Amino acid sequence: MPNSDLCGVISAVTTPVTKSFDIDAARLARHCERLLSTGCSFVSTFGTTGEGASLSSQHKVAALEQLKAEGADLARHIPSVMTPSADEAGRMIAAAAALGCRGVLVLPPFYYDAPTDEGIVAFIDDAMTRAGRPDIDILLYNIPRFSRITYTPELIDKLIAKFGAAIVGLKDSTGVAANAVMLAERYPNLSIFTGDDRVMPGLVTAGGAGMIGGMPNVFCADLAKIYAAPTSPETATLREYAAQRIGTVDSNGGMLALKAALAAIYDDAAWLRAVPPLQGLNSAQATAVLAAFAKTGFVPGNAA
Repeated sequence: MPNSDLCGVISAVTTPVTKSFDIDAARLARHCERLLSTGCSFVSTFGTTGEGASLSSQHKVAALEQLKAEGADLARHIPSVMTPSADEAGRMIAAAAALGCRGVLVLPPFYYDAPTDEGIVAFIDDAMTRAGRPDIDILLYNIPRFSRITYTPELIDKLIAKFGAAIVGLKDSTGVAANAVMLAERYPNLSIFTGDDRVMPGLVTAGGAGMIGGMPNVFCADLAKIYAAPTSPETATLREYAAQRIGTVDSNGGMLALKAALAAIYDDAAWLRAVPPLQGLNSAQATAVLAAFAKTGFVPGNAA
């Protein structure tokens, strides 16, 4: 695989926000450093888990600039590009390239129904033109539940034909194991990631690259152990815990549950905040999440 470094456990980072719902870059920087020091190979900011669709490109670029000013190694950052505007997408891509990010994770343009494959290619081409055609790697973000657009093999083939080696990988957030494995087998030169902890062991065994997901925000070390030994009896309990933890998150507001866990890890209630229209969990909801996580070995002081 040409980009053999693009593998492992990548955290789709939750975004701490201020009381005015701006990105809290100082807290974000500390969180990213913790993730990179506890088993994550890279971090991916401003995706679905990071409330990227609720944040402007201007604010995201400013946060990345502040991260770099505070000494963050942006070569280990893969920010998401989540906008239906080619101009905004271009600005994010240009900034990521200028700041030295490892790559960008590109969501297809959402809102309009059933665009053609040629339309999606044209959108990314326009974004790259507006960005100044920088030399930056592109990972495709396949999450049709939200974007309503699927990066099908036919579309991927057209993007590779257009952009060549700039297309280096794909995050498959369908949660369908067979789809992730199919992509890994069809595209051995791409880094194929899943967004689902439960899919990761089978995907890695089939030659996939690993995972880009929200759960590493809290359980990075555990997931790194699973990645390293996806079928080992020694990680069987961790794989069971991973499935239970996803059930807890899915039934308690998704990334809002992760923010509640991070509030406990950092002993910092600011982590509970979310950007409207989302709202952070209340005290009773957060307590229920922590109690469920505790049954899988979660201890805030030494969270895995």
